[in-house]
Amino acid sequence: MNEKANVSKELNAKHRKILEGLLKLPENRECADCKSKAPRWASVNLGIFICMQCSGIHRSLGVHISKVRSATLDTWLPEQVAFIQSMGNEKANSYWEAELPPKYDRVGIENFIRAKYELLILKHRYHVPLTHA
Repeated sequence: MNEKANVSKELNAKHRKILEGLLKLPENRECADCKSKAPRWASVNLGIFICMQCSGIHRSLGVHISKVRSATLDTWLPEQVAFIQSMGNEKANSYWEAELPPKYDRVGIENFIRAKYELLILKHRYHVPLTHA
């Protein structure tokens, strides 16, 4: 059964207000990946807000890596809202970018996004120890 069907209109409205508030925080005012202003999309399992362009790249990674939702249009589950509240772009980037070399090139944004998330998630999935370069 679709869990989102169990989210009432009232709860959905409450979630929207929370998400709108999170998007106004300084650390969430730009895309977690490309740094463009005013992101309106999110990866609910990575805990980040992203722009439309990066949301397309995240969708291409597959839902086993990134589950993309609109921060303003989609229905969110309570646990998704709670997770993004606990993370946000600054905290999430400190985790997801920890394995990248300093000043990693963001010019090829798709390569940057793949390097940032795919490798780390695969390491965790297969319990490969993380190494620092």
